[in-house]
Amino acid sequence: MPLTEARVSYLDHGYFYGYGVYEACKAFAGKIYALAEHMARLNKSLRALEIRPELSGAALRRCMEELVAYSGYAEAFLYLQITRGVGWRGPGRPAGPPFTTMFVTELESMSAEEWDAGVAALTLPDERWAHPDIKSLNLLPNILAKEKALAAGAQEAIFYNDRDWVTEAASSNVFAVSAGGEIVTPPLDGHILAGVSRLLVLRRARADKIRIKETILKRAELARAAEIFITGTGAEIIPVTRLDGAQIGAGRAGTWTRRLYDSFLQAKKAFIA
Repeated sequence: MPLTEARVSYLDHGYFYGYGVYEACKAFAGKIYALAEHMARLNKSLRALEIRPELSGAALRRCMEELVAYSGYAEAFLYLQITRGVGWRGPGRPAGPPFTTMFVTELESMSAEEWDAGVAALTLPDERWAHPDIKSLNLLPNILAKEKALAAGAQEAIFYNDRDWVTEAASSNVFAVSAGGEIVTPPLDGHILAGVSRLLVLRRARADKIRIKETILKRAELARAAEIFITGTGAEIIPVTRLDGAQIGAGRAGTWTRRLYDSFLQAKKAFIA
């Protein structure tokens, strides 16, 4: 049905509590990119919240693929959400089964000029909930951080914890490149989301023999970085050229960011072919 005609029950526990999980995917030439990785993360989040959807595994993948095919878009964005289900507000699990929804829209990409110019970011203390490793619907802290960033003239917010360690951004993962060309990203220690695009970048870097490691990244180190970039399904790889009002590097996409982005695009083209 048209997206504007879709309806969800007021009693859905996703609405009441943000009790659910989601995934956002891209599709090219009718094929969903990195589908296995997205499904693995979805299943991890479902297990963590003990949600057992009626549609799972091959059946859910088939529905996703059919929706993309039905849309007819050459490049598409697919959003999938699974909530605990419909039931009266209050403690305990709803009597109804988990509720699955998904929609697809046409994909809009950045122009080459916009990508090269990069985006600005603002560092903020990480005051989100205790399980950022679960891709849940509890996104209010992320949204509020994004609003602060926008008000400060930035497009993304990068979080740091009480030790001044960088965690992740409001809707992406963070990478920093040192003057010597070493790339660092915070580890999967339960304090960040295991981004699919983050995983793909790590794979491409290691395949291309680029020095990259997962380790603690301090806020001061991020500020001194020669290059910074963020990754996400929507963003793919985007250079951060300003941080807290200061210019990063030359103020344009850096050499290593561009190299990884080119490698990422090559892998995507090979997937589409």
